[in-house]
Amino acid sequence: MANPGLGKSSLLRRMAIGLCAFGVNPMILGDIKGEHIDMIEKLGGKGLPLGRGIGHINPLDDAGALEAATRLSPVKREELLTELHARRRGLIAALIAILRKKPLDEREESILDRCLMVLEAEHNPAGTVPVMADLRAVLKSRPAQVREVALDRGSDERYDTITEGLESSLNSLCGAGAFGDMFSKQSTHKIDATTPMAFDLSRISQAENDLRAATLMACWSAGFGTVTTSNMLADDGVIERQRFLVILDELWNTLAAGPGIVDQVNALTRLNREWGVGQIMASHTPSDLKAVKDEADRHKAQGIMDRCGIKILGGLARSEMPLLTQSVPLSNREQEQLAAWQDPPAWNRAGDDAMRYTNDDVFRRTDQSFTDDELAAWLEDDDNAAWYNDDRSTQPPPGQGKFFIKVGSRAGIPFSMEFTPTERRSRVHDTEKKWHKAKAQAAEERGEL
Repeated sequence: MANPGLGKSSLLRRMAIGLCAFGVNPMILGDIKGEHIDMIEKLGGKGLPLGRGIGHINPLDDAGALEAATRLSPVKREELLTELHARRRGLIAALIAILRKKPLDEREESILDRCLMVLEAEHNPAGTVPVMADLRAVLKSRPAQVREVALDRGSDERYDTITEGLESSLNSLCGAGAFGDMFSKQSTHKIDATTPMAFDLSRISQAENDLRAATLMACWSAGFGTVTTSNMLADDGVIERQRFLVILDELWNTLAAGPGIVDQVNALTRLNREWGVGQIMASHTPSDLKAVKDEADRHKAQGIMDRCGIKILGGLARSEMPLLTQSVPLSNREQEQLAAWQDPPAWNRAGDDAMRYTNDDVFRRTDQSFTDDELAAWLEDDDNAAWYNDDRSTQPPPGQGKFFIKVGSRAGIPFSMEFTPTERRSRVHDTEKKWHKAKAQAAEERGEL
């Protein structure tokens, strides 16, 4: 947890690269800025793009469970299919909650559960994966198992009235609502559990909070489903056990997408550490929790943070400390250090202390301008050229790359992360590539390249 621009994402990449060297596959289940894709590809994995008009993710996707079930013992097969049913139900309920801004009621949850049971009874034996339109068709067909929990008293008209709201929500997931066709078709990408991967959500606009949160939920569900399938195959000795590092970014923004989402995230993220799964949850500040409107959900979200065995903290504003210390015991000295690390950079390389400004310096009017020849002469000076061609006009922030490792109430372990020569050459931490291209293009237009 740290303010933007202080190296939090670079630290995530460093941990992923290091663990990958030990055979632990990183799974980035929702890269909203596309800043980890280069690393994943250089590690031999794939970036899986999703966005409007770019790919689909099926909430009913089995994450390989149906094929795996044919290779498992009867006990493990039943366990895997039961987990698949629960994961599907939880994800669809979460997507509807994001749409409605309120969770399903008790009867609707029962109806959804029965619809899924009817659907799976048809598709699971054949090993086929249904889509959302198939689920909607089950609801509209009024099967006896669904009518039993709908309590329609044998009346078609009453059944239609009871299920109208749920049918409307399913319509939105079938391509007729705010989410477009993101969830209406078979998944474009299948996760390969043997290689690093990342869902690239950078094509989803920052303004589309609901779509981004819903897609993140679907990505998390697909990722955790893949981990579960792999582990159950390993439990039965079908494959060699694999190790995973699951990275969940922008956690609190997703929790705030709608009531009840916290419960779904809780269910998804409670992975048994004995299964060889490392989990990293990243966010900016503790006050992001305030975006969770419901008081009960806010306490549950706080519990997610409390359960993290190791907390890594970077620069944070002093105003964040009262909320942060509710979950992380910090001494006064540690709080002061975190607050100092969030200070902005100096205005100039020489530092603020070396600069002395007067009113004349700031307000003096001038009609002077550089000609091309004068600019070329000025650039002959190495220091001038270095300043002119550098992408940064200031020193880095004082807290960039600096963090505390906190375990329980023990004293924090401060450390500073510096890029290795290999990381610098590969440019996996360079998140400003588009600015480099723009600057090079401008220099080329001026005839400097």
